[in-house]
Amino acid sequence: MKNIEDNILALNSIVDRKEKLKKEHPLTYLFWESTLRCNLDCLHCGSDCVKDNSSKSKELDTYTIKRELIDIAKHYKPKNITFAIIGGEPLVREDIIEVGAFSAKLGYNWGITTNGMLLSDKKVAQLKEANLKTISVSLDGLEPHHDKLRNHKGSYKIVTQGIKRLLADRFFDKFDIICCVNKLNINHLDEFIKELIALEVPQVRFTPIFSHGRASENIHLMLENEDVKKLLDFIKEYRMSGDNRIKVTLSEEGYYGPEFECQIRDDFHYCGSGIEIGTILYDGRVMGCPSVSRKFIEGTIQNSSFIELWNNKFYKYRAGKKKMFDSQCKGCEHWILCEGGGFHLLDQEEYAGTLCQYQKVKGC
Repeated sequence: MKNIEDNILALNSIVDRKEKLKKEHPLTYLFWESTLRCNLDCLHCGSDCVKDNSSKSKELDTYTIKRELIDIAKHYKPKNITFAIIGGEPLVREDIIEVGAFSAKLGYNWGITTNGMLLSDKKVAQLKEANLKTISVSLDGLEPHHDKLRNHKGSYKIVTQGIKRLLADRFFDKFDIICCVNKLNINHLDEFIKELIALEVPQVRFTPIFSHGRASENIHLMLENEDVKKLLDFIKEYRMSGDNRIKVTLSEEGYYGPEFECQIRDDFHYCGSGIEIGTILYDGRVMGCPSVSRKFIEGTIQNSSFIELWNNKFYKYRAGKKKMFDSQCKGCEHWILCEGGGFHLLDQEEYAGTLCQYQKVKGC
């Protein structure tokens, strides 16, 4: 009885905390989609990135993003904000190190997510000098699976060399590998973990690919419900095994029900998009997390500052979710804990499967 009461109190605390955050909407994570340009042409790219310079003219200039960082620092303590630079491939921009170093001087904890192809000795040294705090590198399974998904033979070798350079001088606070799980690698996660341990990688974050961008053109890569269940079981069992050579976790992909919540991640499911997480896109549009549909734009920094938009917009993220998810979630007993799962799930029109992550694994 005591355990049941404790669990009820813990769940009530989670619900209360989420409601408090919606009202206060403290900015703790600011993404900057610095570019759509990329040096790869991945089969699963959710951003429809390009290998040419066709989008370069629309990119925010150095001055503009610095201006927004200064303005945000007037309203929030930068030390409480992670400034995460993403792409495209952020390292194709020549000013990324400059912007990162500038944000660090303001007090932000800055980081990047990179495909790892440009992590030369020189680039790693520049990141260190710029006081980089966090870095996530994409590595999508064993060599043949990574090279296939990244559409570039030899990319695995280049990326693992970059990882070795980073781990040889651990100047950052946080480092992890992001692995996009798909039909190519779902049955080889054990071997992949062994390779990461050999590289002395401290953490891997698994994320199932979903049908955004080019991934919607490669449905054969999508996991079936049984595959999703297999992934969750793998993560849960590894975390329970006591093997602490590497930390294994799942990205915030939605609510998976009582069997898996708090077993596959450190915390209970929570989508902070538009509540704690904001994004400035490459062309100045502003939205919640970068995985959310571009249909949910709140404005542009060409017309309003990010802070003005953050403080006066974002209603759908903070108070309008129930109405938006009503068609699939009405009457669900899990709503108070799930709230429709991740906000990014509202934009999978090309995918015929259910958007509910819990239903995907419930019957498997």
